[in-house]
Amino acid sequence: MLLKNEFSWSKSRDELFKECKRKYYFDKYGFWNGWNQDSEERTKKLYQLKQLSPKQVWLGKIVHESIEHFLTELKLGNTIPLPTLLSILQQELESRYHSSELGVYRTFPKKGGLLEHELKTNITEEEKQQLFKLAETCVTHFYHSNLLKEIKELKHDAWLSLEDFLSFDFEGTKIYLSMDFAVKNKDTIVIYDWKTGKDQDTEIGIQLACYALYAIQTWKINPQQIVIKRYHLAIDKENEFRIDETTIHQTKEIIRQSIKEMKNSLSNPEQNLAEEINFPQTQDTWKCLRCNFRRVCNLV
Repeated sequence: MLLKNEFSWSKSRDELFKECKRKYYFDKYGFWNGWNQDSEERTKKLYQLKQLSPKQVWLGKIVHESIEHFLTELKLGNTIPLPTLLSILQQELESRYHSSELGVYRTFPKKGGLLEHELKTNITEEEKQQLFKLAETCVTHFYHSNLLKEIKELKHDAWLSLEDFLSFDFEGTKIYLSMDFAVKNKDTIVIYDWKTGKDQDTEIGIQLACYALYAIQTWKINPQQIVIKRYHLAIDKENEFRIDETTIHQTKEIIRQSIKEMKNSLSNPEQNLAEEINFPQTQDTWKCLRCNFRRVCNLV
């Protein structure tokens, strides 16, 4: 049975569309069926390139998985000591880095890899160790954080979500999101989001607002019952956000307009069909230097 490429929306999809229409086409349409051996070579290459991540994103995924592993064990009644957790983290970093360096992703695309290895961008041993050290710092900060203390004080049946890939319907369009962690504390839903980057947010942003939309629809609560906590792992800082009706209204308008612009680029919106010619390359060519699909675009 052939899989159908259904139209959907997410914050990352919106960012990609704004960054470069051609990159958006490759990532959401051009790669489709690239997992099949009988597909065209270009399609298979696009599928392979789609799985790659720049080093900071690559690092973030592994840190998230480490925290997820710790919390999963915690729910089972097992507390992993920090040295053990860091040892597991380092083994995973080394294994995946080595696999990417060898180009294993070219044969097994779903294993993913570092974009830098594909583009042959040199990562020095010092840069590699700094990267690994950042991962260790992020996990250590989480382990000693007030946020984790809060989580430990709650009963496990209060846990609502842990690193789940979620979706909800918005005016006939499926909205996808990945929520790090959510709990119910009395009459309040607390949504946690952790980031490995060093920049600290001061505003709620569209991603966190989408979490609120999901919570309202799924858990049948009102905006005033939602608290969102974003924890910046690298710098051990937490920001707390509250939701109001204005935020919900503005978020819906942003999503609505974004969906409209995306569908206007399609050759057949009803069938979610796209043609590459309708998705021009960005004029900001500096963005091309760090693009997964750079060589497919003939920009070397």
